[in-house]
Amino acid sequence: MIVDKKEILAFITKNPIAYMATVEGKTPHVRAMGTYTADEKGIVFSMQANKDVYAQIAKNQEVELCYYANGVQVRVAGKFDIMKSLPEALKKEMLEKRPFLKPQVDQNGWDFVKVMTLKNAKATVLDMSKPMVPGAPKEWITL
Repeated sequence: MIVDKKEILAFITKNPIAYMATVEGKTPHVRAMGTYTADEKGIVFSMQANKDVYAQIAKNQEVELCYYANGVQVRVAGKFDIMKSLPEALKKEMLEKRPFLKPQVDQNGWDFVKVMTLKNAKATVLDMSKPMVPGAPKEWITL
C-alpha cells in the first residue's frame, strides 16, 4: 500500500500516464496526458499552446489527475503554476527527452510549448485489492 509522498511520486514516475480533469465554463473535460516529471519540486506537464487543454488551464489552474496501475488508483488535486519562461537547461532536456517537439519548436518557437508544475498538491490512494469501508473518509497526503 502506498502511504507517503515518496511512494506516490515513485508510483507516478513508474506510471506516467494521468487522466487530467479540467473545466471549461461548467463543462468538465478529461483526457490522458503524459507526466514529464514527478519529484520533490512538483508534478510537471508540457503541452502545446494551441490545445484546448492549455486554454482551459490558463483560465482555471485547478486540476485533478488520476493515475492507475495494477488495481491501485492515485488521485492528485492541486493548482498548476504555469512557467512564464523556460530555463535553457530545461529546453535542452525537453528536446532530448521529447524529440518530437523539435520540429514544432523550430517552426513556432518556444512560446508554442507550455510547461506547468503542480505544486503543494494533495493525493489520495485507493488500493482496489483491499476491502473498502463504506463511508470511510479519504486520507489525503500532501505532496
